Amino acid sequence: MVHISASLLAADYARLGEDIQRAEKAGVDSFHFDIMDGHYVPNIALAPNHLEALRPYSHLPFHGHLELDNPDDILFNFIPLQADAIIVQWDTLTDPAITFERIRSKNIKVGLGLGIEDEIEDSSRFFRDVDLILLLGVYPGFGGQPMQPGMLERITAVRCLADQLSHKINIAVDGGVKPENISNLVQAGADMLIMGTALFQSSDMAQTIKSIRESTVAPLRH
Repeated sequence: MVHISASLLAADYARLGEDIQRAEKAGVDSFHFDIMDGHYVPNIALAPNHLEALRPYSHLPFHGHLELDNPDDILFNFIPLQADAIIVQWDTLTDPAITFERIRSKNIKVGLGLGIEDEIEDSSRFFRDVDLILLLGVYPGFGGQPMQPGMLERITAVRCLADQLSHKINIAVDGGVKPENISNLVQAGADMLIMGTALFQSSDMAQTIKSIRESTVAPLRH
């Protein structure tokens, strides 16, 4: 089944706990925390302590997405909070191998985020070191944007490279994901969908997720 991760960037910040419980009841598989400080992206969003504050509201995995200029400097903030996965952006890393090892040494899954303008070939040699590759479908910072063109080709290219490795890698798409384009994204090779606006602004989140489950089955991967 396709993994659906609810992006809290689109949730009601005054009722985050309630929205997490609502999304879990509706059938999501995990929660995506966009950590932004207003430098790497022109927005300020969630912070590491949100994981700790919201942990009592759900037993589902929490994924921290570091959209920061200095991910290595703040990684220690996530270690005590036991994030289930940490995703770092390719163009913020000075030594990817060291960053990945620092995350994995704490038994946390490693994710690599690629922006729209990041060349896939530049980072492909590090795919063997990660559990998840996140492809941004929009310019990061704000929810509700339409997906940029060329995403299907990027997903297919990453999937082709990932399938050559000895371990399974999830391919996630973040930004512009909506029911109308999900089938094409999955057919291209995505097996994790990060959805914010399409879920939290849906009149019936449970029905939206049910429809996605019924209409889309991710291809089996080795």
